[in-house]
Amino acid sequence: DLVGFSRMSLTMQPIEVVDMLQDLFSRFDALCDLHGVQKLETIGDAYICTAGLLDDCAVEDAAKNVLNLAKDMVRASQEVLVPCKTKTFLDMPSYENLHIRVGIHVGNVTCGVLGQRLPKFTVFGNAVNLAARMEQTSQPDKIRVTTNFYEMVADVEGNEWEEFSTISVKNMGEVGTYLLKVL
Repeated sequence: DLVGFSRMSLTMQPIEVVDMLQDLFSRFDALCDLHGVQKLETIGDAYICTAGLLDDCAVEDAAKNVLNLAKDMVRASQEVLVPCKTKTFLDMPSYENLHIRVGIHVGNVTCGVLGQRLPKFTVFGNAVNLAARMEQTSQPDKIRVTTNFYEMVADVEGNEWEEFSTISVKNMGEVGTYLLKVL
């Protein structure tokens, strides 16, 4: 999820929005290849991916791959510049860095190819919904994960985890989470 995407898309020309998303998502695609993670789809400004679904990767290894991907995605997003309304003192256009929020969960999903017109491979289930809630409650340039995911990656060195907290998730109740500050 891009922080401030609705605001940005109102102030940018449509072609600028498309160019910005193309730049960002192309970077993410390359990072998915690098980390052995599969891109599933993009929906608006959301980039959805999975690991361990289409291969025989151990769950713990898949979780570490996703964590490393997420950290690299936060860093890569900060390299993408978007025009902002503020002009420089010489009336030149100014730019700002993109910022994203990331949410991660681990769990069972249902998947398949759905539809007869433009059939599409898709995943759904509580795990997908919970990952989406992690993203929605995350903070700019940070990664919110569920306790289940955290327990699989807590031993990875070099991560600055913030304290445990619970958040209320619609239709799921209180969920334990951790927030990772990307260095």
